[in-house]
Amino acid sequence: MFGGIPMKYVLIGCGRIAVNHIKATVNNNLDLIGVCDIDLKQVDILFEKTDYKGSPERYEDYKEMIKDHPEIELAAIATESGVHAEIALYCIDHGINVIIEK
Repeated sequence: MFGGIPMKYVLIGCGRIAVNHIKATVNNNLDLIGVCDIDLKQVDILFEKTDYKGSPERYEDYKEMIKDHPEIELAAIATESGVHAEIALYCIDHGINVIIEK
């Protein structure tokens, strides 16, 4: 949170480890504005596991999400490791801070 204003946050990848990112979203009062996974069913599963009550926009393409939300300040990348660098560099090129899940 910056000066009492929640950071605009997105989650890219909604698999097993994403549960921890949703917990961190809640615990740190982040404004989750978008979630992305190539399989949108994973988003539903994630929200069921965490009992998350927010309603961020859902995307299958992280580039589309970033294009639609220029206000994003932070992106957590929780995809398979082989695509971390590509996604991180794209986010950085768009002025977004990144957290990369190993």
